[in-house]
Amino acid sequence: MAFDAAIRKGNARVNATGNRLLGEAFLHRSRVPLEQAPIDHVTAAEGAALQQEPTDAEADPEELEYGVPDGCSPWACRGHIESGRDDFGLAA
Repeated sequence: MAFDAAIRKGNARVNATGNRLLGEAFLHRSRVPLEQAPIDHVTAAEGAALQQEPTDAEADPEELEYGVPDGCSPWACRGHIESGRDDFGLAA
């Protein structure tokens, strides 16, 4: 909560020209301080995502802890990745 309060007015380096922040900055999407934010409220999208997740009884504890062996994230992939080229010589 202290960090949320500290960023409220921004700082002199908010943008490339050094102009101060117009308005206020908040961490929570409701644009209120964290101590007032409805952090226990589940949105419709979050509720739908929860409905699609497996229950603890169905989930493999090893997979929950370490992910799928050859799974990918937005930053990297684990496991062996086959490198290949398409018809134009680009990575496939």
